[in-house]
Amino acid sequence: MPDQLLYAIEAGLNGLMAGVLYSLVALGFVLIFKASGIFNYAQGVLALFAALTLVGFQNGQIPFAHLINAVFGTDLHEFGWHLPAIVAIVLTGAVMVGLAIIIERYVLKHLVNQAPIILFMATIGMAYFLEGLGDIMWGADIKKLDVGLPQGINETIDTVTFNALGYGFFIDNLDIVASVVAALLVISLTIFSQYSKQGRALRAVADD
Repeated sequence: MPDQLLYAIEAGLNGLMAGVLYSLVALGFVLIFKASGIFNYAQGVLALFAALTLVGFQNGQIPFAHLINAVFGTDLHEFGWHLPAIVAIVLTGAVMVGLAIIIERYVLKHLVNQAPIILFMATIGMAYFLEGLGDIMWGADIKKLDVGLPQGINETIDTVTFNALGYGFFIDNLDIVASVVAALLVISLTIFSQYSKQGRALRAVADD
């Protein structure tokens, strides 16, 4: 088999695993639309904000450090400690729940029964606001996210494909684990939406 074709297959597998991760964000769009009838443009930015918050907590980063330094002339950046991944995930979940309550109470609650285009434009405004808030809160520099999952090239896949095809497939362990977890979450959320009492109730609210 030509190396070009094998490379295309390898790239396709890596792209497929990346697509599974993006499907989580896409599923968030679908679930929100089915439950509320609103296309939430800010959904992707909420995922970005959660990732920035998770990295910030893990690295012991001081929130709004750049703003504090600019106002008071200080040079603060980190607390000097690093949180375990599970603790950072729990704290990030709490922050996102609090953020969701704030958005519902101070933005969406005042737009009930408005035209869909007004709600859509409101979510666009939220997206830009949250993007800027994330930059101010955690900085715009490139960050590395580490949640304790295995990383590096999967040696087994590399060896097996090289012995069978004469071309080793470079598939990252992190991509494999993340894809499996994402696929399980997609299946679980789909089952919840389609077959659970709460999921059907959410869809009924949007249809009412």
